[in-house]
Amino acid sequence: MKKAKQSTLISLFGSILAILLALSPHAFAEEVVEVVVKKGDCLIKIVEEYLEDPLKWEEVARINHLINPNLIYPDQVLIIPVGLLRGIAGDGVVTFVKGDALVQTKGTEEWIPLRLHDRVTEGSKVKTGNKSAIEIVYSDGFSCFLKSNTVVEFLEMRKKGNTYEEGLSLQIGRIITRIRKATGRESQLEIETPSEVCAARGTIFRTSVDAGGDTRSEVLEGKAEIYAMKHKEVVSEGEGTLVRKGEPPLKPRKLLPPPGMKAGDMLYNKLPLHFTFDPVEGAVSYRISITRKREGKDIIYENIVKPHENIEIQNVDDGVYFLHVLSIDEVGLEGLPSEPAEIRVRVNPLPPFISLPASNAEYREKSIHCSWLSVKDAVTYHIQIAQDEAFHQIIDESVVNGTDYDTRELDYGSYYFRVRSVAEDGYEAAWSDSIPFTIVTPPPAPPVEPPAVDEEEMHIRWQDVGEGVSYHFQMARDQDFSTVLIDEIIEKPEIVIQKPEHSGIYYIHVSSIDSKGYEGRFSKPQTFTIKKGSLAVFLGAVGALIIIFSLLP
Repeated sequence: MKKAKQSTLISLFGSILAILLALSPHAFAEEVVEVVVKKGDCLIKIVEEYLEDPLKWEEVARINHLINPNLIYPDQVLIIPVGLLRGIAGDGVVTFVKGDALVQTKGTEEWIPLRLHDRVTEGSKVKTGNKSAIEIVYSDGFSCFLKSNTVVEFLEMRKKGNTYEEGLSLQIGRIITRIRKATGRESQLEIETPSEVCAARGTIFRTSVDAGGDTRSEVLEGKAEIYAMKHKEVVSEGEGTLVRKGEPPLKPRKLLPPPGMKAGDMLYNKLPLHFTFDPVEGAVSYRISITRKREGKDIIYENIVKPHENIEIQNVDDGVYFLHVLSIDEVGLEGLPSEPAEIRVRVNPLPPFISLPASNAEYREKSIHCSWLSVKDAVTYHIQIAQDEAFHQIIDESVVNGTDYDTRELDYGSYYFRVRSVAEDGYEAAWSDSIPFTIVTPPPAPPVEPPAVDEEEMHIRWQDVGEGVSYHFQMARDQDFSTVLIDEIIEKPEIVIQKPEHSGIYYIHVSSIDSKGYEGRFSKPQTFTIKKGSLAVFLGAVGALIIIFSLLP
């Protein structure tokens, strides 16, 4: 009974001491955890379970003032510094994956595909393929975003008390890491590369390793310490450094700002997409990326271009995207990211293919027939005819249901025709190419001179209207030319005809025919009169008198 009381007092004393030590702000310079002794526990068993190095049991005994390390009791509270803990291994969860992403778990040689919501255990290697990416997030909020052609080994991902310690080995490629900010102590991250070691707390930064083993680190938020060849550089927010393999880090330098973009309307209704950027002093190139997500994860296009290049991007589906651009300096450090610029692409329904009018065609009729091919997802079509290529002077415009349209009568001159598809929701897509055409002025009607008449022939002339023009000559007894007596095509501006046998009034007119066979209107009809001769009149009168006298009694 006496021994049991003694044990209870010792246990109580130990608990009180542990609590006082834990509450004392000067007791330890680092965080501690409390371990409650269970029945059957001994110090060796506890340190083997909790300590990274069980040989440090003496330090645990000293901190807890254990006179006899083998003498501990149930419910006794032991204090262990977090720095001595082995920690609890944590798994990462795949929150985003695109393209080819493979994992090789610790102790295996097989690479297997990673899918959304898969877990990545401590000691695993992850690699991405071309045009691929993956994001892995841990319970403390730490995230690692692997870009294309990247290989990373997750060396240590452990929770030690309230602190998380993460260690990565970036062998090649580009990663963006984010460490959760917290009050008090924060998670610690260490990244190893072939040329440096980077240690950081509460930081967002990019790390890249090229094929030669050189490492570039760019701090976007917080601060990072870069170690290489027994040298250390502290890289602050908005700075970066290069570590060449086998050399100490370069002095940190300011990251370049992003270039301004020369863009107007960010709605694109035709491809390719066009972008140009303002120059940035010190930039030798720009990294351009277009993503489906504002935060830049789902990349559909990425390229490094020269500052003066005009960017053209083909093969983009309809949708909303975000344009990101950053500057790259002469040592390859990538600058501060731009604000994502929202761009909208709406190419469909496509512009119709125009069948008529034919390009640069000449038409004689004042009303012309227009037609185009049907377009999928188009419910109506919007047509325009203008007198200028910029379509500022529109003289005919309509929305039609079918794929045909007859214009109103147009004046002679040059015109442009275009059409665009209209979707069911009322969206009007891009215009087709504009088709130029001309309503050709007909050849002029040549004025006819008065005919020259002799005893047997008539010489008729009219105005010569130009080289290469032929003429259509007609003669009739009526001004409507319903009964045509002569109908001839003549190469010269004159004709010789036999003098009509019958007296009376005759009508003639002439039209011009140009070199392409286009016939203009007829001239105003000219008339001439054929009268009977005087001998015929005299003989007729004599004959009439004979008949009259023969009838007298």
